[in-house]
Amino acid sequence: MARLRRIEKSLTEGGLGGSIWRLALPMMVGGALQNLFSMVDLYFIGRLGHVQVAGLAIAGTVIAVMVMLVQGIAVGTTALVAHFTGGKNYGMADEVLGQTLVLGFLGSIVMLAVSLYAVKPLLMLFGATGDVLRYAAEYLRIIFGLSLTIFLFVGINQALRGAGDARTPLKALVIANIVNIILDPMLIMGYGPFPQLGIAGSAVATVTSRGIGLVFLILHTTVGHSAIQLRLKHFKPDAVLMKRIISIGSFASLQVLIREMSMLMLMRLVSSFGAITLAAFGIGARLRAFIIVPGFGFANAAAVTVGQNMGAGKPKRAAKSGWRTVLYYEVIAIPIAVLFIIFAPRLVGIFSHNAEVTDIGATFLRFLAVTLPFLAFSLILGQGMNGAGDTRTPTIVNATGQLGFRIPLAYLLALTAGMGSTGIWLGINASDITQGIGMALLFQVGYWQKVYAKHKVALRSKSLAVTTDTGPPPAETG
Repeated sequence: MARLRRIEKSLTEGGLGGSIWRLALPMMVGGALQNLFSMVDLYFIGRLGHVQVAGLAIAGTVIAVMVMLVQGIAVGTTALVAHFTGGKNYGMADEVLGQTLVLGFLGSIVMLAVSLYAVKPLLMLFGATGDVLRYAAEYLRIIFGLSLTIFLFVGINQALRGAGDARTPLKALVIANIVNIILDPMLIMGYGPFPQLGIAGSAVATVTSRGIGLVFLILHTTVGHSAIQLRLKHFKPDAVLMKRIISIGSFASLQVLIREMSMLMLMRLVSSFGAITLAAFGIGARLRAFIIVPGFGFANAAAVTVGQNMGAGKPKRAAKSGWRTVLYYEVIAIPIAVLFIIFAPRLVGIFSHNAEVTDIGATFLRFLAVTLPFLAFSLILGQGMNGAGDTRTPTIVNATGQLGFRIPLAYLLALTAGMGSTGIWLGINASDITQGIGMALLFQVGYWQKVYAKHKVALRSKSLAVTTDTGPPPAETG
């Protein structure tokens, strides 16, 4: 007997508020768990020594190569699954997941080749030498070589989110985090019957914990009561769907590249003013990350609600869901911005007792606070356009704002105008504000709706060949 499909509460009918919060809250917790994952690794590796920590840090920079591939596939998957789920074409949503896993397998082959032949050259490009190079290479060879678990874990998670199920991915992240917390001390420090693997133990714990989370997701989508149902027939390569996933995802990957390039160039400028300014910048960036976590939760919720409503043929509701999500995030962002302005010295002082670091860091944090309301526009509306399948527009806005405006302006004000670190903070502020306004204007214009319509025609003939459901009538569930 065919399995009963789980149908999530509709995102295309009824009140938007409940739908947005139902998606955003689990995604916020998921984002916090992702940060916890990294913090646990850093804590135990920190007990090995500063050289291993440096190796982990520079390895994290190179991991951006894999993040680009994973992010591209993930955004393409979320958008298409949301479109087909919104249109109640569940069979096509299932097929998208199958093609996502095929692409994930191909991506892991690329990363395996990198792990075998290109890890050390890549690390040396970023300045790694000596023991730092050795430890970083040790870590990356395992992460890249066994990246299949990461590609598939993220792929299934994003497909489920696209279908409106944010709870199952959260459960998978909880499982993976518990396993990682257990394995990290055992494999890194050599507790119990395990050998002391050092930094390599962290990499083994990461891929193993993701692998166990992946087993949970596979069982859920193959034998469970799932919003997305995975079957062997879905693994047959489909050129039309794979091309569309890549088409959407390629610009999403570029968004990651732009962000990383901008940060690297900004870090080079900040570091030229010495360790005090660099420390102040690092503390400010970490405090800003505190508000980014709920931001990503709302942004991903916007991607799904916009995508599903476009799939349901409701472009006005899709646009409304984007703006409503911005409003909910502003309710969090604006009060935190006020707290940042009032308590900046105390907040920075938590992380540093150096008076100069506290002074410069407090100034930076107050500059950042001014940009937080505009962050909602660039982060959430950009992801909303991604969810509609228009990843090109947010990419152009990000490239213009960060590479075309932020970096030149920061260098000009800091060096040419002689404003020092204040010039850097002004450059960041100006670009964040203009980027947010630009994203809001382009979302309002609605070109992203035309992009969706264009590609919907290309996929229509394919979707007509697939039944809307392959099992018995769906059951409505809470």
